[in-house]
Amino acid sequence: MDYNGYQNIRNWIYRNARPLDLARWEFHFEHRDSEEVLKMLSFYQNEDGGFGHGLEPDSWNPGSTPITTNRAAEILREIGHSNRKHPMIVEMLKYLESGQGKKGHKWLFSVPENSSYPHAHWWETAGEGTITPFNPTASILRFILDFGDYKSDLYMLALNEMESMKEEFVNAKDPSMHDLICLESIRAYLDEERLNKLEAKIIEKDPDNWKEYTCRPSAFIRDGSHPLLKQKEIKELLRMELDALERSLHSDGYWEINWSWGSYPEAFAVARNWWRADVTIRNLLLLKAFGRLEDL
Repeated sequence: MDYNGYQNIRNWIYRNARPLDLARWEFHFEHRDSEEVLKMLSFYQNEDGGFGHGLEPDSWNPGSTPITTNRAAEILREIGHSNRKHPMIVEMLKYLESGQGKKGHKWLFSVPENSSYPHAHWWETAGEGTITPFNPTASILRFILDFGDYKSDLYMLALNEMESMKEEFVNAKDPSMHDLICLESIRAYLDEERLNKLEAKIIEKDPDNWKEYTCRPSAFIRDGSHPLLKQKEIKELLRMELDALERSLHSDGYWEINWSWGSYPEAFAVARNWWRADVTIRNLLLLKAFGRLEDL
């Protein structure tokens, strides 16, 4: 990517991104510290310690949900936050320990309250909520084991649940893309060879189909250390994806998303812009990780 393309992206971010994503941009590309990201993220946290308020742009439920709380955990992981005693972390752990949004051994994928607010159709649910095998439970377990008190009941629960999840993973047949993305976060706890096979299998091999909502290599591969890059086919597919990203940048300075809600058109127009900023930051981080921004 050349200098003009990068500046075009920068201008679009400053003009359009919500404050949280602008803070993420400044952290990653303008050498700012992470405090502003934490500050902006805190506005999405509720008194119960969980997160809501559209932090997950496709669900505007202001109440705390496991998915939205997990999104906060992903952002903390993205910026390398490691302070276990930070008030935000302490409150998040209290929310997870409360059992809210949890059914049996799993945290819910979607909750009934989502239907009362603008949302994408996949966040609707009936009854007590929807559970998937690993999303977001695997990623939440990772958060607890990274930040929880070793002596707490919640930490011991997470250790036990991780053992159960390892067994469940061994028997899982064709997990979804989003389940695999969550499993990627606990790669160190799993049978790596099996995880590699499942990820390689689900990656869309025809680049012409990447315009649709399909699994690209970057769903799992975010830097050059990923073991999938040992496979020549996957390595070549990633190169093609990076080339495609450079070609598909919108002239206004963002990458467009490839999904829509099919309802709530006015709210979706706002959410789409939020997603554009998020996807643009992620894409630029990917290009940077693979040396495509070296001359900037």
